[in-house]
Amino acid sequence: MFVKNSYQQLSLYDSFDDMPNYLQDYLRNSWAHTFQKIIFPAINEERFAVLYSDKGSRPNTPVNIIISSLIIKEIFDLTDERLVANIHLSMEFQYALRLTSEKRPPVSKNTFFNFRKRVRKYYQENGIDLIQQEVESLADIIANHLDIEGNKARVDSFMVSSSARELSRIELVYSVNAKFIKMLSKSFEDLIPEDLEVYLEKSHRNDVIYRTKNDETKRKLEKLLEDAKALYDKAVSTGGKVIETEEFLLLKRMLGEQTQDDDFDNIDPKDGKDLESDTLQNPSDPDATYRKKYEANIGYTANVVEIFDENNSVIKSYDFKPNIYSDQDFSADTLEKLSNDQTLNVSIDNPLKIFMDGAYYTYELAKEALTLGIKFMPGELTGKKPAADKMTYYENFNLDSNLENILSCTKGIKPEYQEKDEDEKSFYAIFSKEACNNCPKQSQCRIKSNKKHNSVSFSEKRYEMGRLRKTMGEKEYIKECNQRAGIEGIPSVFRRKYNVDNMPVRGELCQKIWFGFKVAAVNFKKLFKGLKLVTT
Repeated sequence: MFVKNSYQQLSLYDSFDDMPNYLQDYLRNSWAHTFQKIIFPAINEERFAVLYSDKGSRPNTPVNIIISSLIIKEIFDLTDERLVANIHLSMEFQYALRLTSEKRPPVSKNTFFNFRKRVRKYYQENGIDLIQQEVESLADIIANHLDIEGNKARVDSFMVSSSARELSRIELVYSVNAKFIKMLSKSFEDLIPEDLEVYLEKSHRNDVIYRTKNDETKRKLEKLLEDAKALYDKAVSTGGKVIETEEFLLLKRMLGEQTQDDDFDNIDPKDGKDLESDTLQNPSDPDATYRKKYEANIGYTANVVEIFDENNSVIKSYDFKPNIYSDQDFSADTLEKLSNDQTLNVSIDNPLKIFMDGAYYTYELAKEALTLGIKFMPGELTGKKPAADKMTYYENFNLDSNLENILSCTKGIKPEYQEKDEDEKSFYAIFSKEACNNCPKQSQCRIKSNKKHNSVSFSEKRYEMGRLRKTMGEKEYIKECNQRAGIEGIPSVFRRKYNVDNMPVRGELCQKIWFGFKVAAVNFKKLFKGLKLVTT
């Protein structure tokens, strides 16, 4: 049963009051005081009421204590066991959690496991990440305390490795088969084909995988896929609960991805180059995907959006996806989220500037963003660069302010005829050959010479991209975009201080929940450092 514990009063016999004054002063100047004063009371416990029964039962451990504890766990890089020990034994931790009046803190080593399990289950069933909602809500509160206006943001993404080991194809197929057979041995033992009972022998894995000569690899893979097909056929013919198990679904997925036909009529293995990047990489982490960016990675991609000013910054928003999710996808998601954010005071006249690298930028998204009071500020652009010996269409032609008509070329020559295709958002114009013949910029011009006249056609997008490239070369723009550099250290921080590549959980949802608490820890450190700067 959910019971709110929004504020804990100090009792007359609070242990804090029994401490010497110099120790009280130490706590008041420590991270614990900032935490208990700003973070702890800001946690929205009612957000998590949906995790608990509304029937009369034993009340829950206070949610603000759980959330606060899991943030502190990441600040100090603790295991759950060490976290519980510190809460029970450390006055600093108890002070941060407002537990100094309690005879015994209401947490045990199962408290945090059970809470994360509830959060994950709710996420799976409803598609709502309560931790992300809470962490981003706390980010807004931190931004207010640091007086960050929120009119500038920067965005970056980075790979997060799965803790699951990279497997060869033989290891993968064997592991899926063995996992399914192990499940059958516990609940459906009579379904195991007699010739496949060897999978249950301890030495069988090593015999199959590690005692394979190079010229035996293809045949062993074929044999393992034949075993998988036999297991699949046996399960399908039996039906019932066995085909609803996670192990069967992994077996079915693996067969579909690794063999020639999705209907399993042809179970010859696919050529390695034909395997998709979202193919199952390891049955212990089925959400992890493969991507080669700088170097091969199996796992996920984290995306962070940081608002900042001259002195402070805070991660306002984040996301966590399989690593085949592109930066442009993150860009679209970020645009949707920020455009609906009521805490941002932005408008077309006063846009939020988002500094990004070229992988996030598309003309279409940038155009939509401007209508929502958001301005994309790429530091570079991807794709083919314009020819160095030609003007861009923006440099070559003058359009009216509404981008409806071609007024003239760069030398002031007006077209004899021009039109705009509203559906295609493209322009077409005819120029006099006589007028063009004596132009000193003829060699740099985009005009095409025809028998009777010269003509040009180009899209609105190409024109505007030319304008952007010219703007990107200006000193003031370059100086502004240099502010994005502040976020490029974030991936290193998450790796070095928060061990993001070694999270002790697997699966997209589980890892995203853990990542959320790491984001909260990063933000708290930004808060503590920012407030220290103000007082010194």
